[in-house]
Amino acid sequence: MEIVINKPLALVVFVSLIFLASCSADGGRVTARDVLKRNEGADVLKFNGFMYNNVTNLEWFEEKKSNIQKGKEIGEIKKVTTSSLFFTDFSATKLPKGTILYATDDGYTGIIIVETEAETLYYMQLLEG
Repeated sequence: MEIVINKPLALVVFVSLIFLASCSADGGRVTARDVLKRNEGADVLKFNGFMYNNVTNLEWFEEKKSNIQKGKEIGEIKKVTTSSLFFTDFSATKLPKGTILYATDDGYTGIIIVETEAETLYYMQLLEG
């Protein structure tokens, strides 16, 4: 018995499997590609596999700022890039290399604090949904 393989169909199946695998490879997290595809000028960083967006000047966040206290240092920006390829932990689109990142010290999760010479910035974790 001879098996006949339809090459165009096999190619479509193979590409579909690769696409599905890449979609689930991020664990349902928002990726740099997701963010930068929607907004090339986004002010984001990546930490611990999650994307964080600058929410410092958003109106709804103004009240929350005074309740958030800086905690321990969690790392520093290692790469500045606007390319979604190889956007790894401690990469940022706008923060300069060497910028120190801080956790919060008051129970707020999903927020990273950055202190620059000019101001304190707040980055909030982006969740899919």
